[in-house]
Amino acid sequence: MVSITLTFAVNKRLTVYSPGHNFPSFSVTGTWCALRCEHCKGRFLRGMISATSSAQLLDAARAAKARGARGILVSGGCDAEGRVPLAPFVGAIARLRSEGLMVNVHTGLLDEAAARELASASAEAFSVDLLQDPEVIRSSLHMEATPEDYENTLRALLAAGARVVPHVCVGLQQPDAEQRCLDLLSRLPIAAVVVLALLPPPGQKPLPGLEDRLVNFIENAASLPCPVLLGCMRPRGWWETEVRCIQAGVAGIVNPSSRTVAWARANGYEVATERLCCALHR
Repeated sequence: MVSITLTFAVNKRLTVYSPGHNFPSFSVTGTWCALRCEHCKGRFLRGMISATSSAQLLDAARAAKARGARGILVSGGCDAEGRVPLAPFVGAIARLRSEGLMVNVHTGLLDEAAARELASASAEAFSVDLLQDPEVIRSSLHMEATPEDYENTLRALLAAGARVVPHVCVGLQQPDAEQRCLDLLSRLPIAAVVVLALLPPPGQKPLPGLEDRLVNFIENAASLPCPVLLGCMRPRGWWETEVRCIQAGVAGIVNPSSRTVAWARANGYEVATERLCCALHR
């Protein structure tokens, strides 16, 4: 068992995010994805609600709102160039925003024109998976894209006035590439960074040493001038590691263990609960 030293954070605040039915996820491509990345192979899309037309997205999102949802995630599979086909949904996203729903958009890669068009929908957050490992992009994500394409996507969204929340999955890239992600983010005015941990295929164990890598990454990310959040895509059952992540500087955690929450309260943290996607952290 990991030894946990009782320590106190400087700000003594922790936000627990519990999105669930209050913030459902929609895929604009259903279960289709051209990439079939080695770490996903489309399995994450199967947990989303299919909405492959603007009308379907509007109807399904409004129905979710009627059931009490406060917002939605709009995501989907990628084409061969790593782009989520979101252009046909910009009007629907803007309409849902005007009707009071909060929206987080998972973008995929974008050029400047696509970033401007998407940003015009005025979603609360634009989430971008960030990779800086060319070999992983090629062999695991099956793309001819480059690390610069990811940087250009972030810069294009920021230039368009979007609230950008990069996501970094620890364990997906080599440690030096994870550090390059942090180096890049330190130069950009991002709203927050969401840290994930590589989920193993069903029936397999997590990558050896992943817990320590996760904590070390968060310790380094805590030097960024923005909140660091522990996101939903990560192995579960790691309550000691969640505590270490709090000690390392996370401002919020999605669906933490009850033991983690109890530890935080026992150690003097002010714990707030939000039934939202963590990318909307303020």
